[in-house]
Amino acid sequence: MGKSKGTGIDAAATIKKGRTVRATSKIPEEKAQVSGVYESKIPWNPKIAIVGFAPSRTLAPFDDKSWEIWGVNELYMAPDVKRIDVLFELHDYKWLLEGKRHPEHMEWMRKSKIPIWMQEHFEDIPKSLPFPKKQLVDRFGNYFTNTISWEIAMAMHIHEQTDGGIKEIGLWGVDMATDLEYAFQRPSVEYFVGMARGMGIDVKIPSESDLLKNAYLYGFEDGELSIFSTKLKAYQKQQTDAIGPLNMQLQNAIATINQKQGASEAINYILRAFVYPNGNFPSENSKE
Repeated sequence: MGKSKGTGIDAAATIKKGRTVRATSKIPEEKAQVSGVYESKIPWNPKIAIVGFAPSRTLAPFDDKSWEIWGVNELYMAPDVKRIDVLFELHDYKWLLEGKRHPEHMEWMRKSKIPIWMQEHFEDIPKSLPFPKKQLVDRFGNYFTNTISWEIAMAMHIHEQTDGGIKEIGLWGVDMATDLEYAFQRPSVEYFVGMARGMGIDVKIPSESDLLKNAYLYGFEDGELSIFSTKLKAYQKQQTDAIGPLNMQLQNAIATINQKQGASEAINYILRAFVYPNGNFPSENSKE
């Protein structure tokens, strides 16, 4: 791995000792000292942008250098993701080798110039760093159902080990919409958002995200809930009522298509049987 620029720390040596090194940061080493149960040297940025794959990722502060961008998995492949400073790929190494991800993902990580948090350091991925799973579980519990939750916990860990060094965490592209397969992961993310805010960290969530959203204030806005649900049901009825006529149009269109196809096949039969009975039926591209 070589030595990290600006610190003089031998990355390979510190990895072997169970420590980690961020090789691309320009933050002085004295700011990077992290003590406690997880001994590491992590140059930190007080503003962490955690970016996922959902549409609100386009709102992430890619052009604002005061934010450090944390990405997940193959996020670097998204054309609208302008930069990633740290990548989290916490899936099992063998699982990754089986091609469960994009076929070029492993090769990209092997050539990566940014740090990649993984389950452990892998020799063929020089920038891989061993993720402190045990330390995070011991400190924050085991309610981890997704990588985003691990990332928030990692930011909180750095916050504690740097005497409150993390001031802001932003979540972009982490919508966790209820109609998607990732909806079951949403409570875990919201749990760690609450924990981070309890530590005094300002957690920013775009209005486009479904995180920490509710339709009304229980007890105080029951009337508003009734109005809201009535409007939703009325809109739902409009959509349902529109389905019947559209289905009728669809069936009519299918019947018309079948009629045209039948007529075309009948003409083909006449041509083959009576116009060209000797089998010298011309192709569509030939000229008579």
